[in-house]
Amino acid sequence: MVVGDLLSLSANIEVAVVEKTKVSRSLLVLDDEKDVAATICMMAATVSYDTDHVDNADIFLEKVVTWAPTHVVVDLKLADRDGIEVIRKLAEMECNAAVIIMSGLGGRILESSARAAGENGLQLLGTLSKPFSRAELLELLAKDTHETLSIQSSPISPVSDRQIGDALKAEAFVAHFQPKISCLTGGLVGFECLARWPQPDGSMIPPDQFICFAEQKGLIDALTRQVYDYALANLPLCNLRNQLKYALNLSPINLKDATFPHWLRNKCCEHNVKPSQIILEVTETASMENPLVLLEHLTQFRIYGFQLSIDDFGVGYSSLVQLARLPFSELKVDQMFVKTLASSKESQKIVTAVVGLGKSLGLNVVAEGVEDVSALGLLQDLGCDEAQGYFIGRPMDRVSAGNWNGLSGLSQKWVQ
Repeated sequence: MVVGDLLSLSANIEVAVVEKTKVSRSLLVLDDEKDVAATICMMAATVSYDTDHVDNADIFLEKVVTWAPTHVVVDLKLADRDGIEVIRKLAEMECNAAVIIMSGLGGRILESSARAAGENGLQLLGTLSKPFSRAELLELLAKDTHETLSIQSSPISPVSDRQIGDALKAEAFVAHFQPKISCLTGGLVGFECLARWPQPDGSMIPPDQFICFAEQKGLIDALTRQVYDYALANLPLCNLRNQLKYALNLSPINLKDATFPHWLRNKCCEHNVKPSQIILEVTETASMENPLVLLEHLTQFRIYGFQLSIDDFGVGYSSLVQLARLPFSELKVDQMFVKTLASSKESQKIVTAVVGLGKSLGLNVVAEGVEDVSALGLLQDLGCDEAQGYFIGRPMDRVSAGNWNGLSGLSQKWVQ
């Protein structure tokens, strides 16, 4: 049974939901506990959602097609079938609705179900563990799904090597900058520089549409150099007295190019940037045909003064081998664990262990994927050095990054 005082709700959540629901919102609930489903609908109706609920999976799937709700809630344990089957069917139907998964079966089952929904391409808002309160439900409904829903409903056509080649000639690839802060003080410590491909109509082709393709077609070296050159020429707040650091992503394929370390050192000199200000992020799952070349080139970068970060730490099989063998100066905790830090005991234990490992090895530890104040507070308690994520700041163009003023307001929220 859902619990919580139906007459009380914190004002901030109420206001947020009302703002989000100025456009039409509809909610369809699948749960064979009819009183629970009816209560959820009543909660959502108070913030202007059109609502309906059913206890049969086949009827639910029919209504998803005929009614096209903007949001759906799926219970995992049903009389006629389990929630995973429903999730799989929603994915096959290319459902555009924002999905909330709920269950009383326990946190680990909810987490794995949520992971299944995400990896099936569904737009997951989050999970609810029964019993839950009205505030918890409305906090999920308050999340902004407009951006993700619009992306899925208007998919971008696959790019071609000719398009990327033309974009390289036109120097169309740029960098956007995502702020990173100190977990201890809330102070700005730098930015991550992320590849972007703006379009003439103002839209943006996301990196997952062109990075892997460029790697497959042998264009990643040219693309990386163009993005690096742009980033180094436009580093936001680069002239501050307290020098910031700037992270750049490095493809494993770039490391096969023996000229790249020299090229990067020369580019830094050209743009009056100290190599010590640059952090090169190498994915933890990167594989090299020649481990000796990887070792040599990464060591070269360190000799030249660049910092090295092992990215996505914790999702591959060779993590400890990489840490022991290669000259990393930073460890970046994978966002998969950080995003669920506030709700998952398992994620908390993993992040605690990773932060402790990094600190014991003398590495700077960064958490990416911070999406709420609770996660940020936990990272501070764990002794994590730095953090980045949508809660702190989204990637932005060079002008917006140079004018970024989220620091003072953010630090007042959580730094004691």
